[in-house]
Amino acid sequence: MDVNYIFRRQQMERTLAEAAQNAAARAAHEEMARQYELEIERKSAGQIVFPSHREHDDRADETLISELPSPSASS
Repeated sequence: MDVNYIFRRQQMERTLAEAAQNAAARAAHEEMARQYELEIERKSAGQIVFPSHREHDDRADETLISELPSPSASS
């Protein structure tokens, strides 16, 4: 599967979770989003890492994706 497609699906599931009308639907969409996140982490060989859980929904101070620095040409 293309990583861009997986990112798109992950974002869609997060959006659906936020808009869910009940806890069961929200939990189901959050779980699907988490599965996509795990797949992204696997496909990127750990270069893209998502938090394992979100303590709160204040995303202004939360890094959702951490990118590891790539090796420099001189190393």
